[in-house]
Order: sequence, then structure tokens, then C-alpha cells
Amino acid sequence: MPFINDKLKSYQSVNLNHEERLDEKYPYKASKISKMKTRFTFSPENVMHQLTRSIYGQHSMIEKVSDMMYVVHADITEKDRPLYVAMFLGPTGVGKTETVRVIAESIIGEKEGFSRIDMNTLAQEHYAAAMTGAPPGYVGSKEGHTVFNEEKIEGSFSKPGIVLFDEIEKADQSVTQSLLNVFDNGQMVLANGEKTLDFRNSMIFMTSNIGSRQIFEFAEDHFKAKWKRLLYRMNPTYWGKDENYVLQKIIHKQLEKQFPPEFINRIDDIIIFNWLGGEALEPMIDKITDELNKRLEKHHCRVELDDQTKEFLIKKGFDKQYGARAIKRLVRQYVEIPLGKVLREEEYTGQIVTYKAFVESNKITFKK
Repeated sequence: MPFINDKLKSYQSVNLNHEERLDEKYPYKASKISKMKTRFTFSPENVMHQLTRSIYGQHSMIEKVSDMMYVVHADITEKDRPLYVAMFLGPTGVGKTETVRVIAESIIGEKEGFSRIDMNTLAQEHYAAAMTGAPPGYVGSKEGHTVFNEEKIEGSFSKPGIVLFDEIEKADQSVTQSLLNVFDNGQMVLANGEKTLDFRNSMIFMTSNIGSRQIFEFAEDHFKAKWKRLLYRMNPTYWGKDENYVLQKIIHKQLEKQFPPEFINRIDDIIIFNWLGGEALEPMIDKITDELNKRLEKHHCRVELDDQTKEFLIKKGFDKQYGARAIKRLVRQYVEIPLGKVLREEEYTGQIVTYKAFVESNKITFKK
């Protein structure tokens, strides 16, 4: 019983210097946390710090999520509901799923420390049994099998559980309907009636690409998009409103078409992610390069990209419709492939080698 054991440990350590322990694990404003009477030991400031370091171009999202982390950390949420229910909307490749990974790493200590359900695998009605288990009389009903990871859902006394329903719009409507009770009272009774999953100590996140095509058409700077924007402007609802307001309305309209009002009404936060571009691209390339250098450690080498090389990658074909995945494909094509050929010819000399990338004849080459 990890929840009970964790609670007993917290009582046993009550006489320890709580502030010093938090300062070691969470160096970000831990003194403020230590003065608060709460069972949770994670730091909202640490979550915000990690999100700022890892997710680019989503300042509004980071602010909203961080605000809710203070409420969860204070342990003042409703006791008969999940701690937090949020839906992340926006185009593909902008960091929706990665945001949940960063939150899990900040709170649980593992990037995959959450129960993830890929809803595109539940696209047909009969797949609802994968969530609630087979009903009585069917094969497997007594075992009460479900796709949920119960331990990661329930969390522990000092850490909340984290659940992700990824690409929720792709699941059959009967599957999403089965979540209404979860959002409402924090519990899911399995179909055999013998077991109940408890989500009342969980933060629940959903991701969806609903409305991304409409946003892309609205945002594109071509003739058809200009006429669409003009039609929106002629609507009295949008008079005097900025473009972001119009884009949010587009997404909400698509959301209402996809899900019934009773489903939407049970969501605490609906957060819309922005298109990636401009200031977000260079730091994203730096992050991808850092990850590449970690993989290159076994070859005793590292790679450096100068500003000209980064600019080359951005101009070479970044497509905002595909977000971060487009940048990763460019790095693989223009950096990883030629670097792999260079490493094939090199011999290890006992020293760490740095390969500096530079642009030559419309391609990237490397020099020691």
C-alpha cells in the first residue's frame, strides 16, 4: 500500500528540518513551501521552472498550469473530484504531450511517471471495455483487466497521480462518455462491479488536435485565408476583438461539435497552445542538439551548431503546421545523417572530439 506507507513516513519525519530537506530537492523558493501545511512535497515553482526550460512559445499555457499547481499543492481542491482536469488543444507538434511529461518529471521524478491512454487505439465502440474491463459473462470479466495503471493513477500521500488521455477526439463517443463519472466524482467502477479505480488524488490531462486545420487555414497568409478572416471580421460577435480571440472561438466551436456540453462542463481548464515560430525555434534547436550530444557521449564526441547553421535549418523548410516534429526531421536530415557518415570514418583517439557544423554549398558539413 504505497499511499499508506508514504503517509506513515511523512508522520515519522515530522520532527526533521522540513525546510532543509525541501531546499535540497527543490532549490526554487523552497522556503515558501516549507511554511505551508500541505501533504504534497512537490514545488509549483519547480514545475514552472521546468516547463519554461522545456516548452517554448507557450507562455500563456505555462502561466495557467502553474497557477493551478498552487491550488493542487495547497490541497484545497474538492475531495470528491480529481485534483485537476485540463484539456490541451492546438496544432500537432507544439508540446501538448511533452508538457505532461515535464509535469510528471517535476513531480514524480520520471518523464513516463504517468498513466497514458492513447485514445486513437479506442476508436471503436467495443473498445470501451479496454477502459472499464469486460462486462459480466464475457471472457476476462472476473480478472477486471483495464488499460489504466492503477498505481500511477492513485499516486501517493505526498505526490498526486497523473493521467493522460492522448488525442481524445479519436476515441469512440461511448469511450469518452465513460469518463463522465471520473470527472464528476473521481471514480470509475469496472464493469464486473468488483473493483473501483480512484482518481480523486489524480491530475487528469487530455490532448486534442480539434480545430487545428481551421486555425491553420485562418492563420495562413494566402488569398483564401484572407477572405476567411474577412468573413470572420464581418461577424458582429468578433467586432473589436483581436485575432487571438477569434482563433479561440474557432477552437471552442469545433470542441462543441465534437463533445456534448456535459463533457465540456466537467473540465476545469481548456488551454489552447500557440503555433510555434519566431523566438521558439532557435532554443528548440538548441534543446534537440543537447539531446543529440547526450547520445554522442558513447562516441566520445559532441557537435556544435553556430547561428548560421541554425538559421539554415529554419529557412530550409520549417513547417509550422507540423511544429517541433518538423524541426526534428530537419535536424535528422541535415545534421544526424552527415554526422553519422563522419563518425563511420573516424577512429577513437582517447580524447573527446568536438565537431563544429557549418553551411557549405547548401548543406551542413563538419570540422573537428
